[in-house]
Amino acid sequence: MPYNKESFEELKKQNQLLKNELKRLKTELESRETKLSEKDLEWYKILNKYSREGIFIIDKGRLVMFNKMGCEMFGYDCDEAYGMDSLSVYDDASRKLIQSKVNQKYTGFYEATAIKKNGTKFPVEIFVHNIIYQGREVRLAIIRDITERIESRKKIEQNEIKFKTLFEYAGDGILLGDNKGYIVDMNSRFCELTGYRREELLNVFVGKIFSKKSLDKKPLKFDMLKKVPLMISEREIVSKNGNIIPIEMNTTLIKNNYHLAIFRDLTERKKTEKALIAKNKELQLAKEKAEESDKLKSVFLANMSHEIRTPMNGIMGFARMLGEENIDREEQKLYINIIENSSNQLMRIIDDILEISILETKQVKVVEHLVNINKLFLELFTLYDHQAKNNKTPLYMKTGLTDDKALVYIDDVKLRKVLCNLIDNALRYTNEGFIEFGYDLKGNDLVIQVKDTGIGIAKEKQKIIFDRFSQAEKKLSREYGGLGLGLSIAKENVELMGGEIYVESEPEKGSVFTFTVPYKTVAKSPAGKTNKRINKEQEKVDENFSVLIAEDDEVNFFYLSTIIRKINGNINIIHAKNGPEVIDICRNNNNIDLVLMDIKMPKVNGLDATRKIKEFAPDLKIIVQSAYSTLKDRHDALMAGCDDYLEKPVNIDLLKDIMNKVILEKTKSNG
Repeated sequence: MPYNKESFEELKKQNQLLKNELKRLKTELESRETKLSEKDLEWYKILNKYSREGIFIIDKGRLVMFNKMGCEMFGYDCDEAYGMDSLSVYDDASRKLIQSKVNQKYTGFYEATAIKKNGTKFPVEIFVHNIIYQGREVRLAIIRDITERIESRKKIEQNEIKFKTLFEYAGDGILLGDNKGYIVDMNSRFCELTGYRREELLNVFVGKIFSKKSLDKKPLKFDMLKKVPLMISEREIVSKNGNIIPIEMNTTLIKNNYHLAIFRDLTERKKTEKALIAKNKELQLAKEKAEESDKLKSVFLANMSHEIRTPMNGIMGFARMLGEENIDREEQKLYINIIENSSNQLMRIIDDILEISILETKQVKVVEHLVNINKLFLELFTLYDHQAKNNKTPLYMKTGLTDDKALVYIDDVKLRKVLCNLIDNALRYTNEGFIEFGYDLKGNDLVIQVKDTGIGIAKEKQKIIFDRFSQAEKKLSREYGGLGLGLSIAKENVELMGGEIYVESEPEKGSVFTFTVPYKTVAKSPAGKTNKRINKEQEKVDENFSVLIAEDDEVNFFYLSTIIRKINGNINIIHAKNGPEVIDICRNNNNIDLVLMDIKMPKVNGLDATRKIKEFAPDLKIIVQSAYSTLKDRHDALMAGCDDYLEKPVNIDLLKDIMNKVILEKTKSNG
């Protein structure tokens, strides 16, 4: 570090004194042992007393005068120093430098590397000046050991390097500003964060980079830093391209009234916070939904108990009344009708429970058949028309295709289930007006609708009406009966068939339920077979027609055999009570035309028995009759080789239709 002005002036005074005193020195020292004169000694004492540097007078490269500090600096005794080569106490590079300064008669400061007597090198700062000593021009050298200064300089340089490295490569943006808020410096990360180049921000007021909203909310107050050592705040800055960037700003006051601000990008943290808030809301909604679902399920179970007990009460009560004496024929018919209606109601409830259970497993598959949907719609119309007339709500049907185009590949069981649920609801909730169901072809979809003029559904309920155990269904079920599963079952079956379902409704004016299914048709329908009815001659039963009833339960066997005899008393009925017995009878009796196969059979179940029988009698008609009534059960039966499926309790009309078809096929084959 250079001398300050005061030190330099002091040296000049000492130099002048030295010149004056040296002029009065008359003789040279006779030898290294020669003692100084009194005047020289006095001057020598002055140099030693007032100087903290080594002071040397060099004449023709030799030391002729020096102070004690100079000798101690280099580790020599004063006697040893006298007459020494002045360049001998420097390293090679410094010798060349000093010699060049001598040749130039240079006056001023420079640095060199000196060598102590013990060989230790150390840095020095040299001030040189030419003076007149004893009438000759000599060289005055004032030398200072600057080891500590060099060490301090190295530390400062190292610290500067560390600071610059930290400043430049910090993960956060760093800004240096003056006390008026103008930008003095910034690091690369700050430029990267804002999108500005360094030269675009220098000497610019820092408020330029903040959004108006941020400044309005929290004005910049740099004077507060004198009272608060560190200010932390969340703000918004605006990048060069106009993007709003949320940041955390840490500002502190440093020397000379400058402030240092660290900008941390909070974009990802804000996204995470937003995502966490959204997730918390989602979890809260899920929790509320789960709690609501638990409540609704509790209501559902209570409702299910009520719904099951109601028809059971009718069945059991009127069954007992049938056993009473003195009831006339009309009362008997009434009781039987009530029992049948209650049984059908109970079956629908059980079907819904089983259906929703199997749908929850997500294992239900679509089984498509070639179906005449006009015929299917006509069957449903015939089924519901009587009930609609009793309710005094006319039922209308509309079909959108001719019979030759109405042959489609579709899962008729699921389609029938959806339509039955929607028509049941329409009949239940419509007290006046009309009900209409039908379809049209639009593009590649069949658009099927069920309209009613019933109670309707509020707009806010229409989005949740298809949810399982929904509030809307719960309320309707409580007021009008039912389990509240019909629309949920309908929705899942429609989606399984590749369609979608929705509702348009207005309270007190009615509802229109619409669903779509893909239209998968064949090029040409089998001519003359689609709508032909079995004529009376075809319904005549061959006296040799045999039916094998595979049933281990005696009551069920008696029921089935009674139905068959009512259809025609000439039919030959054979009974098998377990799986192996069924297989043996079919293997040894070629005259069997139809097998009514119970699934739950002892020893070998009905499906395994069917597979065995189909191996040696592939053309034998096997109809499953089972208490298992889910879509999966039906699918498994068809995959095992069964030709058709009947649910228990067996519907007489369906059994009669199946038997007539089998008899017709036998009649035709016999010619």
